[in-house]
Amino acid sequence: MRAFWFSLPIALGAALAQTLTLYTSEVLPNVNPMIELFRRSNPGVNVQVFRSGTGEVLAKLRAEFEAGNPQPDLLWVADETYFRELAAANRLRRLRLTTPGYPARFAYQGGLYYEVRLLYNCIAVNTRRLANLPEPEYWRDLLKPIYKDLIGMPNPNFSGAALSTLGTFTQRFGFGFFEQLQRNGMRIEQSNPVLQQKLAEGQYGLAIIVDYGIRELIRQGAPLKVIYPRDGAILVPTPIGVLSTSKNPALAERFVRFLLSPEAQALFAQQGYVPVVASAPRPAGVSGEILAIPSDADYIQANRQALFNQFNALFNLR
Repeated sequence: MRAFWFSLPIALGAALAQTLTLYTSEVLPNVNPMIELFRRSNPGVNVQVFRSGTGEVLAKLRAEFEAGNPQPDLLWVADETYFRELAAANRLRRLRLTTPGYPARFAYQGGLYYEVRLLYNCIAVNTRRLANLPEPEYWRDLLKPIYKDLIGMPNPNFSGAALSTLGTFTQRFGFGFFEQLQRNGMRIEQSNPVLQQKLAEGQYGLAIIVDYGIRELIRQGAPLKVIYPRDGAILVPTPIGVLSTSKNPALAERFVRFLLSPEAQALFAQQGYVPVVASAPRPAGVSGEILAIPSDADYIQANRQALFNQFNALFNLR
């Protein structure tokens, strides 16, 4: 998937001090409305966005750090382990945000980076492809022969959410779980958006995938269903933080604060995400609490390269 820049227009004559640069793995159809909502109460602000998969975003930012010229004010990606690296290198600005109903556990490392909505890896099914088959209830059900050659998963080299899947399942079930999935015919697609579209088209019957995009396709009429396994969906960290090298840190902090506002939390729900603030509305199709397995960031951070090496060799990836 091609990485690209996007810039919402700046008011004529607005100063450079009113420009923010955001690096993100969040999909533009969801990011852009959020930025527009922010700009309504912050007229004249220009938000430049570099968007790609988590792996490509981090590779770009690492190269900029090596060159001594980091560009973003804000980083928003699905990889908490990289935020830990930035925190250890004193490359994040501590924020002091107070939002009623906000869970303190999502203000990581005392406010160096924040969760602003909740994202889960689930099982999504194409109900037409599975019309004559029982639906899976547990993660290990995907190993059943009845699902052979029907399963897809995003590439963890590109997708931070898929990296959470890889690390969490390897820590919980052992890497043999993926070896069994490979023998059952699981295929790898580059990203969640690519996989969800192919799932909707019926090229797959099931997918290990993030939940919010599936809900949007269901709203559009796709024959899909979100299944949160009985042994727990994977809660994927997707934090946002302000870099210590930000050229406009006060405005960057204002943007993070805005993402926790009632207006932004309600928009997240409309986009299919589960808001992080308990008082916010829930997305359509979600009621009550979701049984979740926290993504094992400690394990992923300690074994990151080994996980990539094993997975890439197994599925003949780069």
